[in-house]
Amino acid sequence: MTRRAYAAPRLLLSARALDGATRATRERLLEIQERFREPKSLAVTFAKSIEAGAEGVLSAPSPLLREALADLEGTIPLFVVLPALQAQDYRLFEPGVEPLLQRARAQAGAASRLRMTWRGLARGAAFRGGDFAARVPLLLEAESHLFPPRGVAGVVIAAPIADVALAGGHRAFFESVARYVRARFRVPAAFETRNPGTMLRRLREWGARPDFVIGPMNPCGLGMKPAEAETLAELARAEVPFVATELRASGLCALDAGARYARAHGAHGLAPDLSEMDEVAVDLKRMRNGGQP
Repeated sequence: MTRRAYAAPRLLLSARALDGATRATRERLLEIQERFREPKSLAVTFAKSIEAGAEGVLSAPSPLLREALADLEGTIPLFVVLPALQAQDYRLFEPGVEPLLQRARAQAGAASRLRMTWRGLARGAAFRGGDFAARVPLLLEAESHLFPPRGVAGVVIAAPIADVALAGGHRAFFESVARYVRARFRVPAAFETRNPGTMLRRLREWGARPDFVIGPMNPCGLGMKPAEAETLAELARAEVPFVATELRASGLCALDAGARYARAHGAHGLAPDLSEMDEVAVDLKRMRNGGQP
């Protein structure tokens, strides 16, 4: 049976700076977090970004995000990044899924725990501790209560989990988790990475086909591991759409230059971050129009 095809987004607003998952300077992160401390200001920015042409928002389902979405009358398409790690989690991340699974189970409601138990038994995951391919779906189930009640447009596996699976050569993880996301949530399945060249190469060699991959891409080559040239070579032959982030390389280049570079070298879509823009709606509209105001 062929799987349902999902189109990868062309333009997203990334709010990953609010999760602490960017290379922006500490001063810039503090500035952005202060600017969007109130849910209403974040909600207004989300609404304006959609009007400017963004297809959705990329973010972990934090309490601030949920409050902002609740303030809006309409629905904002959310490409939700899971597990829902916050800034402190990124600094103190313990490799592996079991600590995250234990925390998520403790925080989940009774209904989520019941679904976890049922799915764990049905899939045999309850008896496969440490098995990423079996256990990450249980983690997603445990965190499903964090989703907003409507508007989820995609599920993106966060880089700390995806890159650990990549380093371990877990082909089954990328295949089975993508299948699970599509079947369970009826949305595209994607992976975030800090190693875009390696991720695209492994997916090509394994024949694994998530709906898209999200990772850094900019004229300075910052974050384009293992090296800029290798990443560009993999982009040229990639069979999975790539959505470029960190377009400004921590402020080393201009946003427009980063967008042009990504498009010229094979990126399917762009996901500029809040920390990379001062006028979100203006910058997104310009990117939607290929650099024109």
